[in-house]
Amino acid sequence: MTSQAANPFAMSRIDPVAMAGVLPFLAVLAAWAFAPTLSDIPTYKLPAPTIVWETFVEMTLDGSLLWEIWASLQRLAVGYLLGNLIAIPLGVAIALNRAVAETMTPVLSFFQSIAGIAWVPLAIIWFGVGEGSVLFVIANTIFFASIYSTVIGVQSIPQVLYRAALCHGASRWDIITSVVIPGALVQILVGLRTSMAYGWRALVAAEMIAGTNGIGYMTLEAVQWYQTEIVILGMILIGVLWLALDFLVFRPIERVTVRRWGLLS
Repeated sequence: MTSQAANPFAMSRIDPVAMAGVLPFLAVLAAWAFAPTLSDIPTYKLPAPTIVWETFVEMTLDGSLLWEIWASLQRLAVGYLLGNLIAIPLGVAIALNRAVAETMTPVLSFFQSIAGIAWVPLAIIWFGVGEGSVLFVIANTIFFASIYSTVIGVQSIPQVLYRAALCHGASRWDIITSVVIPGALVQILVGLRTSMAYGWRALVAAEMIAGTNGIGYMTLEAVQWYQTEIVILGMILIGVLWLALDFLVFRPIERVTVRRWGLLS
């Protein structure tokens, strides 16, 4: 009999690393719960966690909250696919030509540094208030974050690997599939994760200013009616959904690709 079978509580042990990650959230929750009792903060400025929870339950049961979340996630998915489907192939093509890469890298760095919210006024002028503006801001933000990482990743591949592949008679396509993609994969994945984070922030900002629904729109709309509990709920959802996306999407991708290809120890 194994030690695990002999000890029925072995599987229920608390992971100290996971617990360490939960403790800061518990501390913030405790500070939030006790803040009104330790000061004169009125409820309309800082509602108690129980009020926010009741609002969450109510909006979940009537379907309004799930509708706002679904609208935001749909936009994020469409913008993410559009941005990366263009950015990654174009980034590889740019990086394979050293002269073009050296010319374009400063330009890409410039546009990557512009926050997504900065594009919202221009998007409204071009597409008006609504879906078009929000999707443009998301896709645009994701595109520049992803293409910049792709170019940097391809440029970081040692030239000796290209020469070795050519000596073995590799075609241009063979070089791309067996040298470029594996060699730049880590940086491309960094770009995918970074672009998602930037795109998520841009989504919320664009929905607040140019949207007609979604989490960002819901949060800003609540301000007009002093529904602080909805504002705080929106902020919590923004953080929780990002953590869920990172945990459920990017960590499995990292395990399946980077580690499988032997690029991490």
